[in-house]
Amino acid sequence: LWSDSGESVPRHFGYALLIISFCASIPISIAYFPSFLSRMVSLIVMAAFVSGVYSIHLHFSLPEYQPLPEQRMFAMGRLGNPVIGALSYGFAMTLAIYMFLTETSRSVKIAYLGAILIFTTAIILSGSRGVYLALTASTSMAILLRYPSNRKIQTLGVITTVLIFFAIAALFLGPELMFKRALSFRPEIWSEFISRTIDSNVWIGMGMSANSGFVMPELFIKHPHSAYIATFYYGGIIGLSLYLGLVLISIFALNAPNSTNVQLLAAMLLAFGMTATALDGNEILTKINYLWFLIWFPIGLALTKITSH
Repeated sequence: LWSDSGESVPRHFGYALLIISFCASIPISIAYFPSFLSRMVSLIVMAAFVSGVYSIHLHFSLPEYQPLPEQRMFAMGRLGNPVIGALSYGFAMTLAIYMFLTETSRSVKIAYLGAILIFTTAIILSGSRGVYLALTASTSMAILLRYPSNRKIQTLGVITTVLIFFAIAALFLGPELMFKRALSFRPEIWSEFISRTIDSNVWIGMGMSANSGFVMPELFIKHPHSAYIATFYYGGIIGLSLYLGLVLISIFALNAPNSTNVQLLAAMLLAFGMTATALDGNEILTKINYLWFLIWFPIGLALTKITSH
């Protein structure tokens, strides 16, 4: 409201209303339809599997389909950005890992393992790096919660997870690709947006409709490239504190003595989303896009735990 009196103000209020409705619909659906969560997760994994297979096919069979200057997979639909594509397939891979851990049928487990291999291939072809950190966090969380009383399995599982994802990144990205982009100008980008906020209004920020672009000597930067820095930029200390408070409430809600599948999935997705959006992401109040799954979907699952207490 303080940053712009134009049409962008009601648009962002509309986004907020959509997000609230989306989050509230998750516990309501789970309460009324016990099989809702597993069916929805299965459907998302299937959709992502089809997208991944087709994108991989186009990447190898049609070189002219590749519109990017680098040989990074240009995925289907709105996943054309390699970073967004990698994070989206990483989200689907987290769901597949969850289903692999909770399913009892051996044949179903094999099917989800196949989906995990496809998502891993798609992530490798994207050439993105941050997704490996997010997957390490979500898979480690799964192991810690799945075997709460077995410290040996927890320790070995987390160490193995770290080594596997590091080995995949090192093997397929290579040392040059892993390190040649360094931190991809993240410190310079974050420093610019933090300085803008402090110079303007550190408490309430620049407002949701503020201009978020600036020119570096090497390239044009469109947004803060971190959901946390972006929230501070648009909403100041108050906005960032409210967002972090929401995340902490969700974590506390999931810290229940009786573990459930909802708790396991929500914790995995929170670990994935919070890690992934530390290195990328812009407005958390936005139209339907991949941040809805990385942020608002796990918060909706946490709301399920709150309403069930």
